[in-house]
Amino acid sequence: MEPVEIAAGKYQLRPWNMQDVEAARVALEDPDIQRWRAPRPPGDDDGTWRDPKAWLAKRVGFWAEGKHACFIIMDAVTGAVLGDVSIQHIDTHLRTAEVGYWLMPEARGAGVATHGVATASRWAFGALGIHRLTLIHAAPNTASCAVANRTGFALEGVMRDGSVGPDGRHHDEHLHARLATDPPVPAA
Repeated sequence: MEPVEIAAGKYQLRPWNMQDVEAARVALEDPDIQRWRAPRPPGDDDGTWRDPKAWLAKRVGFWAEGKHACFIIMDAVTGAVLGDVSIQHIDTHLRTAEVGYWLMPEARGAGVATHGVATASRWAFGALGIHRLTLIHAAPNTASCAVANRTGFALEGVMRDGSVGPDGRHHDEHLHARLATDPPVPAA
């Protein structure tokens, strides 16, 4: 899959690149991002989970694999990195994928995640031909639940002990989803 940029009004979605190391470092060290992030993935014994350059290399490489499209959400005027939105676990045969996102501290509470998720969702349904797009978040993460609701992702249920947090403890997750046949993704 070829990386693409998406104009989204006052925001721009663009692929991560190796020059984004400072933004990656800030994100990987942010306590709120860490709070909702999964623990170190299995097989990540070399520490790439916390190393900004290694983390970026993986995000850049995901595009070529065709299973994960990672975008920076940036201010279209200043170029400031505001967060990340990804279409991940792309299955072109089943036409399914999952959306994930996070924001830099200074971008929270301003509708940036809603805008990024809505834009990436429209792209996934249109450009990738996705039929079912899921959004999964830790149940206590009320901000993510609000983003899912504002972008038209219906709550389908609670996955009990669905994930393990950075503290190593299991926690419930909410499963939301949209279908390509649902009303259009609202413009943020």
